[in-house]
Amino acid sequence: MKETIYKIYAITSVLLLFVLAVSPFRNRATDWRAVQNYYNKVAAALPDTPRQIPIKIRQIWARDLDRVDRCPTCHIPMKGADPADVPHLFRPHPKMYHDTGKLGCTICHEGQGSATNYADAHLPNESWEHPTLPIEFTESSCGRCHLDKNLKETANLNQGKLLVNNFKCSACHYLPHVSNTFTPSLNGIGSKVTGRNWLVRWLKSPKAFHEKTKMPDFFLSAKEIQLLTGFLMTFTTFRDSLQPAPLPDVYLRNKNDENFIDKGKTLFRKAHCISCHAVDKQGGKLAVDLSKVASKANEKWLFNYIRNPQGFQPGVEMPQFGFSAEEIAAVTAYIVSEFIDWNIHDAIDTDYKPEPDFFARGKAIYYQYNCNGCHQLSGMEIAQNRGPELTEISDKRIYQIYFENVTIPHTIFDYVTTKLKTPRIFGKTMRMPQFNFTDEDRRVIATYLLSLHKINIPDPLVQRGNILPVYRPPGKAGILFSKFRCLKCHQINGTGGTVAPDLSRVGSRLQKDWLTQFLKTPYSIRPLIEERMLKLSMNSGEIDIIENYFFTALVDDSLAADVKWDRSAIAVTKGQKLYREKYGCNSCHEIRGNGGFLGPILDGVGKRLQPNWMLHWILNPQKYIPDTIEPRTGMSEEEAKVIVAYLMSLK
Repeated sequence: MKETIYKIYAITSVLLLFVLAVSPFRNRATDWRAVQNYYNKVAAALPDTPRQIPIKIRQIWARDLDRVDRCPTCHIPMKGADPADVPHLFRPHPKMYHDTGKLGCTICHEGQGSATNYADAHLPNESWEHPTLPIEFTESSCGRCHLDKNLKETANLNQGKLLVNNFKCSACHYLPHVSNTFTPSLNGIGSKVTGRNWLVRWLKSPKAFHEKTKMPDFFLSAKEIQLLTGFLMTFTTFRDSLQPAPLPDVYLRNKNDENFIDKGKTLFRKAHCISCHAVDKQGGKLAVDLSKVASKANEKWLFNYIRNPQGFQPGVEMPQFGFSAEEIAAVTAYIVSEFIDWNIHDAIDTDYKPEPDFFARGKAIYYQYNCNGCHQLSGMEIAQNRGPELTEISDKRIYQIYFENVTIPHTIFDYVTTKLKTPRIFGKTMRMPQFNFTDEDRRVIATYLLSLHKINIPDPLVQRGNILPVYRPPGKAGILFSKFRCLKCHQINGTGGTVAPDLSRVGSRLQKDWLTQFLKTPYSIRPLIEERMLKLSMNSGEIDIIENYFFTALVDDSLAADVKWDRSAIAVTKGQKLYREKYGCNSCHEIRGNGGFLGPILDGVGKRLQPNWMLHWILNPQKYIPDTIEPRTGMSEEEAKVIVAYLMSLK
């Protein structure tokens, strides 16, 4: 027994001595030593030799984050050398607004900060599931600290969040800081569509009807389509039992009359409908393409919808035009005669006979694919059938993800990008539909999703956006703003769209007489902008209400101070010279057909803008629109005054 113990002790001692002898050599062969030796070799070969570095482990202790990163052991900036002459590993970090000495590296780039060899630091392994983020997803880290705000430096993250909002991903997945966009209500769909055949075609392939539709493909079987169509076609009443009015006699008498149709075409054009709607891929992108709408919606619904869009589609952003019944009838006749899907020939399922239990089975399909997540269907108590919550998707552990037999790297970013491309590749029971995403769409959406991370970041390091209260114009002005959907394009005090100019100071910017004429007959002062102000056919009373609101509520008191103006011919000539020669304003602005196209046309600007506004705008445009491309030239106030004198002469 003793001899056995002695033998074990002897063998163990020899092994221990071997390990102790090998350890120094193994330590010298580590990745980080090789990198630092290579650094010194590269530094010695450069003309302006950077200083040599001692061979040692370097680290950052991010106290506030309670983490240690040893990334600087290998990622060593070679100071004083031309970045083009040194390997990427030794180039300085791009300029940023954070102190890496306090935050470290892995808070942004992920990876295992304590590791000192390449594989453990960068790649996934059994003990560390957060490999270094690929460069195309690095912006996702910004979204973990910068909440409720878009940074100009994170274009990919911003665009990803916008697409998640536009495609209404939160209808199925809970997502923080994401609002829902409008989706058409299905109330009254049986009275809206031209027939069940259209609905069959649509459910079979939405993209075949509208190439850029946001409606995804659910891969429904022929039987599912028949049952779901039968279920939906039973809904013939609208919200609050609203019923469409009968088509007027003027429409029934003249709908095939060429002159009547031409009248509708002229109204359609003058109203600038293509500012929002595209027709045959030409026009705006703010609303649906109208190229085939007459093959979808019947004439009665079209007439009533144009007359009262918000009544038949609550929440829709289409304004209510001030057309007469005859004018609406003419526009309807034009749409019905022109906007047709000419590729539809033979009818489908003309001998369709509903199955006895079609309603219950159709309702079950409606629930299965969570149609209620996007579309409203009143009177039906259908629960939400949502997908997984995505609030912390970036923290999902690899063992929690079922990769099936898909041959991709087992990382969260590979899973997310693959899922967005082929949603049901990871299992036959998956319900996620196929969206019309481009490769770029998938990349930026993945960037946003990877920003959803549960990480304990101290409050002082978290940057939250200023969430302004929702602004709603009061009284009669508020009713008209809702009717004409002004805040779809314009913004007031942080509420509204960014397509058109901000109206927060409009009463201090525009002249009343010009505004009156503009609201009657809008025109574009920006040649390169695709969207145009709609001709809403406001009556004089409505214009008065809006103008009174503008010039009493939306004013900037700081612009009301009296300014001594020199309107003499000498001042105008001097201002014209400064405008053209010294400051080159004509590079961006056009006057009388001469100049650039980046800024607004300035013909007639003396009748359009108030002089005090022009003066303060020229001196400091970023004060009023922080991200405007109008330069702050640094000109003196006296120079700005004579330039304004010149502009005011342009009547």
